[in-house]
Amino acid sequence: MSILFFLLSGENPTLPKSEVRSILEAEGFRYEVLEELTQLLRVEADPKCAMHIAFRSSLARVCGLELFNCKADLKEILEEARKVGFDLLIGNEETFAVRVRRVRGASRRVRGMELEKKIGGVILSKVGSAKVNLKSPEKTFFGVLTDDRFVFGLKLAEVKPKEFVERSPRRRAFFHPAAMPSKLARCMVNLAQPRRGEVVLDPFCGTGSILLEAGLIGCEVLGLDVKRQMVEGTLKNLTNYGVDPIGVLVGDARRPPLISLKVDCIVTDPPYGVSATTLRLDPHVVYESFLSSIIDHLRRGRRICLAAPETLRVGELGASLGLRHIESHFIYVHRRLTREVAVFERA
Repeated sequence: MSILFFLLSGENPTLPKSEVRSILEAEGFRYEVLEELTQLLRVEADPKCAMHIAFRSSLARVCGLELFNCKADLKEILEEARKVGFDLLIGNEETFAVRVRRVRGASRRVRGMELEKKIGGVILSKVGSAKVNLKSPEKTFFGVLTDDRFVFGLKLAEVKPKEFVERSPRRRAFFHPAAMPSKLARCMVNLAQPRRGEVVLDPFCGTGSILLEAGLIGCEVLGLDVKRQMVEGTLKNLTNYGVDPIGVLVGDARRPPLISLKVDCIVTDPPYGVSATTLRLDPHVVYESFLSSIIDHLRRGRRICLAAPETLRVGELGASLGLRHIESHFIYVHRRLTREVAVFERA
């Protein structure tokens, strides 16, 4: 077990940290949260988890092996850097770079480029055979300035947000304005904690955003939608990215044609907006009837993650139906809509 830190996206105050914890639990890693800072999570865990976070996460940015953390003061930072055994981390003739990221304007009295150069100088004084390579270093040392603190370590893995941009709804073979963004879809899948090879069901699959992200991390996927056009569109999108579903069916989530099928996770974004269809039903009726009918198809002890307008109070609704409400996160969309992402467990 080592101390690791995760630099997180600033898109939401709670989702990124919960996503990291969910991935660690889904992948079977023991961990302890040591500290939560602005856009930074410090944990004690096996360093092998870094590659799993990088593979699965949409809202983590960098995972590092912590070497030290201290007050964001240049003198104190350099004193701590001089205590590090860099000779044990950098091989003979190996190249390296030092990078510093500032979170939300933190500690402006500490100049990032100056700090990179000075820490680089400390490393060179300890490992004379090492060489600086800013373009393609073999090792990258990474520091984060946040909340008047400086957390510094060896970068283990990095998440590239570009791949989610390339899968954005408008770039897919089939598009609908109600389609969920790729990053949020992946995050919701992770909050449900599926493991590779397990079955993820989306009973309101729409254009397939959630099924696509679940399939790309190795899950088996199954979708329903009441509109044939959406089912055909989902199949196009999944095929375009090489995801082979168990099935995508035309069906009403309030009366799912699943007979006795059990699934490992349910992740979904039922319709509630102007550009989505609720078949002229009140959204509250849609959510209540869907949850009532779908619970029996979820294995005991497993999770449902769903999105809903905050006004529906879906956390309370799920709890009233016998589901254990684990957590909710809130995403401001526009003046008339704040989205609640709720996670439940079947007892």
